[in-house]
Amino acid sequence: MEATIGINQRIPIEAIELAIKAVLNGSYDNDYAAELARMEYSGENRIKKAVNIITRLSKNNTLMPFLQENQSKVMTAMKYPDDKGLICISMVNTAYPFCYDVTTVLGRYFHAQKEVATTLLTSKLSATYGTNRSLPNGLYCILPMLIEAGFITRPHAGVYQINHLEPQTDIATSIYQKSFLANNPTLNEDYHFSNHFYFEFL
Repeated sequence: MEATIGINQRIPIEAIELAIKAVLNGSYDNDYAAELARMEYSGENRIKKAVNIITRLSKNNTLMPFLQENQSKVMTAMKYPDDKGLICISMVNTAYPFCYDVTTVLGRYFHAQKEVATTLLTSKLSATYGTNRSLPNGLYCILPMLIEAGFITRPHAGVYQINHLEPQTDIATSIYQKSFLANNPTLNEDYHFSNHFYFEFL
């Protein structure tokens, strides 16, 4: 049985950042999520779908209790572009295992080569997610988010290059590690994270 992609709309990193901050300061609700959705979408149906995704990425994210425990550190980390990107993608990859898989496959190929084509990504992910239209649609959502977060660049259409992040705070790295553990529940904090392709971007 094919795995579920789940995500079907791109959410700007800025909207994820604002949603996280709103949850942390206690001001997040569906009306605010709808405001964030309108940054990118028009039409009530698209906005409603985007609200569901934003809520899953922030308020209902299994990482959120850890962020709330470290609220002041997270708010400080968000001031640094690489840290903000790392935290936002951590939330995306925890909420949607498909996005975690995309990040890991990219890391695997960037470990050996400078560029990765969409066609290679599609062929590798299709073994898990099938070859229907939802796979390219899912990639269309997550790849621009990875670009915006600073993980990758797109020198030309359909081709991506790695962009190594340099986080300034320990909390951003810890959140990224927790997003890895959320997708690998048999592992624990003792795992040598740098050995895994998911950490190729650091």
